[in-house]
Amino acid sequence: MFTTIAQRLEHTFPGRCAGSFLALRGVDRAMVIASQALTALIPLLLLVSTLAPANRRDVVAQGFVRRFELSGNAAEAVREVFARPVGGSSIGVLSVVILVFSAMSLARRVQRLYQDAWQLDAVGGVRGRLTTFVGLGALLLQIALLSLARSAVRPLPLDWLLSVTASVLTGVVLWICVPWLLLDGRVHWRRLVPSGVIASLCAAAYSSASTVYMPRMMETNSARYGLFGVTLALVGWLLCISLILVVATVIGAEFDRSQGRLARQVRSWLGADAGPGQLISPSKDEAA
Repeated sequence: MFTTIAQRLEHTFPGRCAGSFLALRGVDRAMVIASQALTALIPLLLLVSTLAPANRRDVVAQGFVRRFELSGNAAEAVREVFARPVGGSSIGVLSVVILVFSAMSLARRVQRLYQDAWQLDAVGGVRGRLTTFVGLGALLLQIALLSLARSAVRPLPLDWLLSVTASVLTGVVLWICVPWLLLDGRVHWRRLVPSGVIASLCAAAYSSASTVYMPRMMETNSARYGLFGVTLALVGWLLCISLILVVATVIGAEFDRSQGRLARQVRSWLGADAGPGQLISPSKDEAA
């Protein structure tokens, strides 16, 4: 009986998504992506703190305090963790070196996730490296635009609603452009819309929820583990973001392969309806 139920579930859309998630080792991938993101984030924050003007030495700490609405011991711990380092020039050079290598490694991990989810081979050689670099640049640009959008709407009335709207819209563009670039344009951008929308909506919801639990988590962790507790809370936050990325990618790829009625209707509305064997966009030579 249970075997029959399990076999039936395997052929449903949630069952196929779960199967793909397990086949891709989704939890392991999320943990690797989160660790790579932390490795890239720390030198980036140190570099920003080092290059900041003398009157804005706490720019990184204040950004974290505002982002997660921290106060009390949690805010003080964050300010201490990201205090401007002594010997800024040497630390700044080291941060640049570590940042470049860790950021490229992060981009390659995310690129491999997309390639495996969409069942595509890796692009080797110089072109593959260039694709990774361009995708990383697009990711950094979109994050910067998102930060600017949030800063622009903060002084306005209903800033919370406007900030969420800006986050969702910017996130949709981000999670369509980045995988399209990392996949070297082999999957049409319209096919990436479902995964982009899912990732953006889930990330926006989690971002709002994090302002509720992150202050408590940082307060508790800093009280138990001192400054290391701030890093633990940050690792957990990055892990959740990575899980959202992996799950959204798996659902988007399975949705594109699905021949269900809803999936066909959505693809038709997006102008991206095709059979399962037509996932890959033709190259310029093939199109000619």
